[in-house]
Amino acid sequence: YAPNELIYESNNPENGLAVFSEIYYSKGWNAYLDGAKTEHLRVNYILRALPVPAGKHEIIFRFEPSVYYQTEKIAMASSGLILLLIIAFGLINILKFTKKED
Repeated sequence: YAPNELIYESNNPENGLAVFSEIYYSKGWNAYLDGAKTEHLRVNYILRALPVPAGKHEIIFRFEPSVYYQTEKIAMASSGLILLLIIAFGLINILKFTKKED
């Protein structure tokens, strides 16, 4: 168990609908059945469910909001730009200092 990844194992002799006692929230949560992304459902107005075929299966719910990954890329690019500006400012000051000594 992790707050952003929930892993379950199912072993049913027949097809069924697994109802999880967790709040359904479609934005960012993805369901995977044996590694393949699949749609999960809203049941009872608040809970999430997943149709599960007969047999043994691994069910994973992952919180993977696209907004988070986009924001992370923007933050990394901004940090890189700030670092480059600091380096450029330092080099300019070093060059000015060495010219004054000449």
